[in-house]
Amino acid sequence: MDSAQWRPRFRFGQAFTAPAPMDDGEGEAPRRLARILEDLPAEVVECFSGCGSPIPEAIGGRRLLDLGCGTGRDAFLCANLAGPGGFVMGLDREPELLAVARRNVEEAMARFGHPEPNVAFRQGLIEDLAAAELEDEGFDVVISNRALNLVPRKLAVLQEVHRVLKPGGEFYFADVYTDRRLPEEIGSDPEVLREQLGGALYVGDLVRMARRAGFADPRIVSRNPLTLADPDLHARLGGISFWAVTFRLFKIPGLEDGDEDYGQAARYLGTIPGCAHHFCLDAENCFETGRAVRIGGNSDQILRISRFAPHFEILGDRSRHFGPFARTVS
Repeated sequence: MDSAQWRPRFRFGQAFTAPAPMDDGEGEAPRRLARILEDLPAEVVECFSGCGSPIPEAIGGRRLLDLGCGTGRDAFLCANLAGPGGFVMGLDREPELLAVARRNVEEAMARFGHPEPNVAFRQGLIEDLAAAELEDEGFDVVISNRALNLVPRKLAVLQEVHRVLKPGGEFYFADVYTDRRLPEEIGSDPEVLREQLGGALYVGDLVRMARRAGFADPRIVSRNPLTLADPDLHARLGGISFWAVTFRLFKIPGLEDGDEDYGQAARYLGTIPGCAHHFCLDAENCFETGRAVRIGGNSDQILRISRFAPHFEILGDRSRHFGPFARTVS
């Protein structure tokens, strides 16, 4: 499978036409993931129902949690990247899906060359991680692929994720969002419910909810439009647009609610596996290896405190404030 074939496979029933490719469909990292995907058992991959590719970088030796893991496709990808020294826990409420994941653990480990399994699967609700016996600050990274909007208690999910993340940890997730709030009559429409779109959040509300849960500066990694296949449904929605959006939320104390300018820059060292030439922290902060790039104060803190710290050189300090951070338009 070459990089052009690597695309997150959308499974939205009949709701949408073929979606736009994700922004991360080309380049070094997708090629690496495509090679790993070839080693996954077929039934794990065929049942994938996500809407993006929230497979985090720089996770060697880290502990990860996959919320709504289904048959384990993303959990197995992460287990390969985390290596024998890392560990991935997949959590899902559906026993049938977990059964598929569990019966493929031994085969996946053999294909990865891992002497012992570094992935496990547990049944539970993503809005109640305590009931699933997941401890405080037990994970470096939490991921989710189209699971958050399928539960009513979204704030509870975010709060629980914040609890189980270690300081400096990250919630990296993809889901379907709207460009405005769904009216109640639309959210309860039988067809909307059948396609599992009634719980889709307005992007702005997700940002506010994330801040309430303790994630001060939510970052959008990618945002891709989805086109409704049914013109009648589109008409009933009254112009509401759906998007596949990938977010990063960092658990870092002291982040401000937006980037401020302290005259700093960051130089990417090119040392993240699979990202020798480029690395994008989010849609607005992309780094070419060796090139100094202006950054705001929150980006400085993220790059200093998160797992990305060894891969960057930070230029400048926070001794002088220059006002709001405004990105230079090239």
